[in-house]
Amino acid sequence: MAILLTNDDGIDAPGLACLAEALSGLDDLSIAAPEDNRSGVGMSITLGRALRARKHPDGPGGVPRYSIDGTPSDAAKFGLQHVLGNVPPKLVVSGINLGPNLGLNIRCSGTVGAAFEAVAAGVPALAVSVEYASDVNWAGAKYYARRMAEKILELPQPHEPFVLNLNVPSRNPKDIPGLVIARQGVGGVRDYLRVDPQDDNTYTLDADWIVVDSNGDCDAAAFKAGYAVLTPLRFEMTHDDMLASLCRQWKDEIERFQPLHPRG
Repeated sequence: MAILLTNDDGIDAPGLACLAEALSGLDDLSIAAPEDNRSGVGMSITLGRALRARKHPDGPGGVPRYSIDGTPSDAAKFGLQHVLGNVPPKLVVSGINLGPNLGLNIRCSGTVGAAFEAVAAGVPALAVSVEYASDVNWAGAKYYARRMAEKILELPQPHEPFVLNLNVPSRNPKDIPGLVIARQGVGGVRDYLRVDPQDDNTYTLDADWIVVDSNGDCDAAAFKAGYAVLTPLRFEMTHDDMLASLCRQWKDEIERFQPLHPRG
């Protein structure tokens, strides 16, 4: 058993080194990450070409490090299957990402995408992100990453795999008012394509920070108020209320699928 570390900012990202330092001593650590920055690719995987892996010099404390020329999900898959030899780890931790992954942004987060690759393999995961800053303070993110990893490892076994999405301000732990648990909202950073003023056929990605329902209990509102925020996420995305509503409203048009009984 071990803990696998991954990210979407690349094998040499400072956040990944900070994560390894924060989790040192919890268990045997291994690293499998993209060879370079692959932010914003969500849960995408590489198709149509072979992937190449490379062994890097061990990190602090002798942590083995591997990179792969693919996406964060590719890297997590490679780590689970080949670095760890298909022996499931206790936990996969993805991060520490430079920039929060809240609300709308979760849909395209490579940090969260790598964490969900662990869930697909039956392993619980923790995704960790820190507030973006030109001179980022990693201390709070390291502190809460350690505390949440410890809490996950203390859970009774077995348990259903899950992702905990952790976002932490760029501050020292003593300057963060605390950790709150909040639902995913629709705030965060809303991205859009901006027309290049020099060429109206060229577009670049831009974004605005938004908080919807700032007085509510969503992740972006809590983060905006200065808290470290933890949001439990699930892989299965069925809209249960709509499922029930469609079965009622369209009952004359559709058949409700019934599980098939095994033959014999």
